[in-house]
Amino acid sequence: MQRILWLCLVVCSAAVAPGYGAQTPPPLKNIALAWKPTDAIGSYGAIDAGAYRNAHFVIRPFSDARQNPAEIGVNIEKRFSGQDMRVTTHQKVAGWLTARCAAVFSQFGLDVAGSKGTFVVDAAVVKFFVSEDSEYHGEVSLEVTLTAKNGKIVWKGATTGSATRFGHSYEAENYYEALSNATISAVHGLLNSDSFRRAVLNNK
Repeated sequence: MQRILWLCLVVCSAAVAPGYGAQTPPPLKNIALAWKPTDAIGSYGAIDAGAYRNAHFVIRPFSDARQNPAEIGVNIEKRFSGQDMRVTTHQKVAGWLTARCAAVFSQFGLDVAGSKGTFVVDAAVVKFFVSEDSEYHGEVSLEVTLTAKNGKIVWKGATTGSATRFGHSYEAENYYEALSNATISAVHGLLNSDSFRRAVLNNK
């Protein structure tokens, strides 16, 4: 009888232990970045297109101001191994983000020039990260500098975008979606900024 009770205790303890019944997924280390937005550009809200008429933007390569450039996310659920599970990439985030932000500028109706633009946009990546608990919380933050064609800095400031996604735990696809949506949100926030628009209008 005692042996049966002991076995029951062992089984019950295992059943309530973190990760019981859950197979530990392969680590998301050195993964490639992927552009996977889930929301249409129009869902972010309109911007004042008139402010950007006849303005041409050169998007220069971004720099990376993050302490750990390879880290792009973490799962803190502890449901598999009892430990936080990091997500890293082998790609240069700053270069990847430069191209995506330039494309989002165009999607919002702005003219992106290869050279000899009305304005030059420089940016430093301050945050590019997803924290996963029961949801995926993505955040992208950029320190942006806008320079007119005469070489004068006409605007300097930060823009931050965020996004929340649901999905199976510790899956690359969900990290991609959160980061992509947060990137669009950050660009939308920049273009919708009153002070940024005024800087463009007053220095064309």
